[in-house]
Amino acid sequence: MYSTPGMPGKNAFVVCGPTASGKSELSDTLADSLTEAVGHHVPTLVVDSMQVYREVPVITNQARRRQADLVGIVPVTGGWSVADHRVRAEEITRSPEKTHFVLDAGTGMYLNALLLDFPLAPRVSPELRARAQAEAADEKNPRRAARARELILSGAKERGSVWDGGLRYDTTIVYLRPDRQQVDAAIAERSRKIARDGQREAGLLRAMISDGAQINPQVMDSVGVRELVQYLSGTMTLGQAEERIASRTRRFARRQMRWFDKLTRNLDGRARITVLKDMNQASRLHNMHDIIGI
Repeated sequence: MYSTPGMPGKNAFVVCGPTASGKSELSDTLADSLTEAVGHHVPTLVVDSMQVYREVPVITNQARRRQADLVGIVPVTGGWSVADHRVRAEEITRSPEKTHFVLDAGTGMYLNALLLDFPLAPRVSPELRARAQAEAADEKNPRRAARARELILSGAKERGSVWDGGLRYDTTIVYLRPDRQQVDAAIAERSRKIARDGQREAGLLRAMISDGAQINPQVMDSVGVRELVQYLSGTMTLGQAEERIASRTRRFARRQMRWFDKLTRNLDGRARITVLKDMNQASRLHNMHDIIGI
């Protein structure tokens, strides 16, 4: 019924969906149920491009009731990539006894890289990247054109589509896909929390910069960091910061859903897929038997 996995004996259970939809709690519940069913600890791996950064746990929503891997593992002065995430995930799940694992996924590209067997683009030097960006500056989509130019300049083969390739694991997906009203309400609540409790972290980043640290630009431009740094700098009020955090998060949530919509369509017939359209329904899933299938 399902495609033969690229790594026989490995079972990936994915919980994906937009930010603030309850993925972490559902992932923890699923991992607990799997641990009980298989008789040994089942790890949770967070698939998120921002939760890897150590100094911003509140702003990036790292708190959860069950320990997870790939959270808070690199400093904000460091770098992280899709390839790094794939390599580290493989290291965690490689041992024979780790037959089952849960992927708590918010970043679509990272999830594709973990699930699908396609080659990733190589690393390039900062100098080559700057050259590619300069040559692609006038293109309709400069970011995409610059990445394509990087491949040419580095002599790498075209990597192909991130939607191609067979499944690397026997895969089960639980897709939290609540309606817009539910998502927006949850985002508003989370944005208030970030604006209220994330100021210390934004202040730490400002202090690090004052001391000469080079913070990763991706971190400085991330949702919550940018707004709270501006608030602490006196260029906006806390209320404005909260509203902008919510606005950017809503746009991000729409992009996440478009990505996961496409992923679940792409994997239809190759993976077990459950779509939950009610966040309250997800919170009531105490019995995971139908989902875990064991």
